[in-house]
Amino acid sequence: MEQNRQRKKEILCTLGPVSMNDWIIKRLASLGVSLFRINLSHTKIDDLPEVIQKIQSQTSIPLCLDTEGAQIRTGYLQKGSVFLKENTLVQISRRAIEGDCCHFNLYPPESIDQCQIGDLISIGFNSVLVQVVRRDIDGLWVRVITSGVLGQNKAVNVDRKISLPPLTKKDYSALKIGQQMGISHVALSFANHRRDVDEIRSAAGKNTFIISKIESRAGLKHLEEIAAKSDAILLDRG
Repeated sequence: MEQNRQRKKEILCTLGPVSMNDWIIKRLASLGVSLFRINLSHTKIDDLPEVIQKIQSQTSIPLCLDTEGAQIRTGYLQKGSVFLKENTLVQISRRAIEGDCCHFNLYPPESIDQCQIGDLISIGFNSVLVQVVRRDIDGLWVRVITSGVLGQNKAVNVDRKISLPPLTKKDYSALKIGQQMGISHVALSFANHRRDVDEIRSAAGKNTFIISKIESRAGLKHLEEIAAKSDAILLDRG
């Protein structure tokens, strides 16, 4: 009778504002966490060295920098969030602005240049849905199809292929800080091609453990070649 194989469980744990205290970090470490994740999408680059130092002072468990990657996100909002009402017109600016219920911006800004009239744009987990009805020199005008709460720094999806670089300027800065502070693991968000893995390995260092996150149709299509270049694969929700 064939013996059951025992597989080692790897637990990746995200640390955020609530869990970023000494007691919780030590408690999580004692419960068997394999890797602590720092989400760069929600960590200011100026705060990153202090965040890394704080965690490293409490545990020897490795840290993983999770990149922003090829993801469109909403910009800054004056009040943190606003309600977008169905059938209203809203401007998506190509400039960095203080957003409100009448206009807001997306980053990276080059994503706006690739949107066309008729495109559907889904914003955040509340699934605010808008449709592009006009383009001008300042950006896009969209009509709200499904009302909801628009938050800042929320993920945005467009119903067409949008070409974005695999790493943001902030990612490059964070990876440099990570190298200086002994970070051994990085996660590549929205890995779409093997060349994306090559780029992050070049930026993070050849001995860095690369976790490629599959979060898109392109990532699924090129999964085999991405896996061949990566040290691990993470299938993310999508």
